[in-house]
Amino acid sequence: MTTIRAESDCAKAGINFEKISRWQYLLTQREISDTILKRYSFGGWHLHVGDGVCVSKLEDAKGRAIGLFIGIGVDNETLVKGTHKIPSLDLDRDSFFEDFEDWLFYVSGRYNVFISKGGSKRFYSDAVGMNGMVYDREERQVASSLALCIERDTTPHPLYDHSLIERGEGNYSLFHTYDKDVRRGNPNFYLDLNDFSETRFWPRDEDFTTDRSHDDIYGEIIQRTSKVIGEINANFKTALPLSGGQDSRLLASISRTNLAGFDQFFTHIHNYASRIDATIAGTLAKVLQVDHEIHDKRNIKVSEEDVSRFEAEFHAALGFKKKLTREVAHGLHECLEDRMVILRGHQTDLLRAVFIDKLGEDGRNNLRWQIKRLLIVPGKAFDRKTYRTFLPEYQNWVETLPENAAKRQVDLMFLEIYYSSTIGLIFPALTRNFFMSPFNSRHLISLSLSIEEGYRKNSFAVNDIIFQVDPELHDVPFDYEFGGADLGRIDDQQAMAELTAARRKASETRVALRTQHPDLAASEDVLVP
Repeated sequence: MTTIRAESDCAKAGINFEKISRWQYLLTQREISDTILKRYSFGGWHLHVGDGVCVSKLEDAKGRAIGLFIGIGVDNETLVKGTHKIPSLDLDRDSFFEDFEDWLFYVSGRYNVFISKGGSKRFYSDAVGMNGMVYDREERQVASSLALCIERDTTPHPLYDHSLIERGEGNYSLFHTYDKDVRRGNPNFYLDLNDFSETRFWPRDEDFTTDRSHDDIYGEIIQRTSKVIGEINANFKTALPLSGGQDSRLLASISRTNLAGFDQFFTHIHNYASRIDATIAGTLAKVLQVDHEIHDKRNIKVSEEDVSRFEAEFHAALGFKKKLTREVAHGLHECLEDRMVILRGHQTDLLRAVFIDKLGEDGRNNLRWQIKRLLIVPGKAFDRKTYRTFLPEYQNWVETLPENAAKRQVDLMFLEIYYSSTIGLIFPALTRNFFMSPFNSRHLISLSLSIEEGYRKNSFAVNDIIFQVDPELHDVPFDYEFGGADLGRIDDQQAMAELTAARRKASETRVALRTQHPDLAASEDVLVP
């Protein structure tokens, strides 16, 4: 078969395949000649990519080809692009793959890597599977989406109520997909392309503790994230969303020295909560001294025909039916310049320990709560039957964690299971722009997880970094402080100062504490006044 079924199906349905495959890839050994996708061949495999996908040819220190890098990533030195030589790699070393994984530890972005040495061929993902990675053992294909992965008819997975997911009320999780035989790869396992088995490569021996101080950890997080943002801004047109939340604020503060490199700052309004976001974002933009665009659904005319087209494209890109994102359903995505890279704050939420309910062992042992947080069904629909159905596979995943990483089980669940099944599913199907997080590296994640979980859970780490980088940004209220009864009061400086006084005083107190105790380790459980 010399065609791609999804491409043929799009042609029959009148859907623009070039558009829906813009950020997608297919890795196969089939000879495909009749396709608009661009082809790269290496090691007996063929990589077919959409016209927006960046592909770099990787070389070892001696200039020998070792693989293909798919997507956008920044290593310790620079953006991975063109023909990219990795000085630390040598095909002649027995430790080649371990050395490669050491290099990959620092690469931040949204990407996959096909790497080869002799008869060993492996496929790797970024830390949360943001670029999408699903595979079918029988057809021996790997792709960014179910749509491109198989040539046969899909077989719905028997464990799921697919109508819930079609309405946007559930998720395929635990590495399942709509199809019962197509599996989503765990992003921290590599896929062996010889037998399509998965093997964990990270975490290795990390226990996510440190003797380093908070300020030392913060300094490295700020320096590294800023470097990544600078590299991406220098090579792509970029946009930064602003909101009233903590993650976008953190990213904006770290971007302080790179603001001139962004082409667009924006906030989408699709409900009242995002209207509050836009109000606070306007103040942030004044502090940052940047032009801020507000895209309000009230001002955008989207016809039923437009929505039908958006849905058809989205479903074709996914390979099954799922509710449109609100931004796309309201046409807000078309307010952004086509083909831009949109930097999001994903993974910075680890600095807030967002998925941790109870701290310590009590939280780790509460498997029912963890499975419920995967949002396989709506919260109110989660019952004993759902819990029992998915518990065995969740326990199987827990058993793959090395003992040294056990105390970060809930954080790793968030990274490996939840993120891969949500943004790893959606991002490849958002056809207009390329969404990614500059914080998405195992290095930055490890630094974040080295901070004691209670300290993170209280948002102390986020506020510490923002306060250190830009006290004026720190003093703008967050959405949970501002409320929403009177949006006009955002300009009342005295009222805003009163809203943020307790948080500002707490940040100042922690600075004093760290100054008095410079040897205080970030991993310690510290009683903060």
